[in-house]
Amino acid sequence: MNFSLLRVLFWGLAYLLLLEGVLEIRAHSRGFDTIALGTFQRQNVANTDTPLPATTSLAAIPSDAPEKITGEMRYWIASSSHAEDSYLSRDLIFPSRLEALLKKSGSPTTVINASHAGMDIEANRADLESRGAREKPDVVILYQMSTQITKLSKQLLSGKQPRSSTAKESNTQKPTPEASWIAQVYEHTSLYALLKGNISNRLTGQRVLADALGEQADRVFETEVKEFVHSARKVGAEPVLCTFATSHTKENLPDVPGEVTDFLFRYNVYLSLSGWFETITRFNQTLKRVADEEHLRLVDLDSVVSGHPEYFRDFVHFTPEGHRKVAEAIYAGLHTELPQRFASETSNAH
Repeated sequence: MNFSLLRVLFWGLAYLLLLEGVLEIRAHSRGFDTIALGTFQRQNVANTDTPLPATTSLAAIPSDAPEKITGEMRYWIASSSHAEDSYLSRDLIFPSRLEALLKKSGSPTTVINASHAGMDIEANRADLESRGAREKPDVVILYQMSTQITKLSKQLLSGKQPRSSTAKESNTQKPTPEASWIAQVYEHTSLYALLKGNISNRLTGQRVLADALGEQADRVFETEVKEFVHSARKVGAEPVLCTFATSHTKENLPDVPGEVTDFLFRYNVYLSLSGWFETITRFNQTLKRVADEEHLRLVDLDSVVSGHPEYFRDFVHFTPEGHRKVAEAIYAGLHTELPQRFASETSNAH
């Protein structure tokens, strides 16, 4: 190998390292964890119109929750990045805003924000079952869907079959080979994330995408929701379901901005935009049916905030104003009349 080639390789590597450094700073400033700069620490947003009162809204960490006191009401939020939102300070996200509203009654109230990016309903249920008996929530609120749609899209549209969360693992299943440390480091770089996000979404737009997930997805989603409801009741809590909201709806499909479709294609390479709207509509109908069959409170966030881009920073994540609207809608929903069947079941349980 001659020195000219080595010089080219050296400067090429130096350029990539410099680019990675710039991207690390950019990613960290936007709220992402990075290799060089570590875990992102959320900063308080100081330019809000009205300062919010301090809250005790708890992160999804067991050690955060103190012993429950007499007369205290505990609300458990089961979601993913929608309720965690690393872009905003804790006081601006809807679990904390909900706690502030609930505390106006003067009664001891705690909201446990058991939400984390990437969690799906199965993960929410496992978390509730592992910590619920200790944390003692009185009300468990489920707000989930987009993570579920992405998971089911991969399982149903890539040739893989969805597995029930209660199904047993096959003894003959071969373990997935572990990637080399070089590949693992590369996949955690900001450069990899940038290339994957900006190339995959453009390639996806050129594919023939599915316009629906089908009835099998409806059945899987319904099963997962009902299993979550069962787990909530198992720990003595009242389950509350929320329909899912998006920045745009199928009624304004032709006017959906390109950045919205780019956002969806970045994470889901199987489902078309109309397929997303169709699936969200069907899953929201499933949530309403389950709430009716199980006699649950249902908060119809879809009818309150969907189709209002000003409430969203992308297709599914909220702005501070969106978080406020969601908190107000959930607060109002919690004060609707308790379904008679669950009221009697709760009374018998105690």
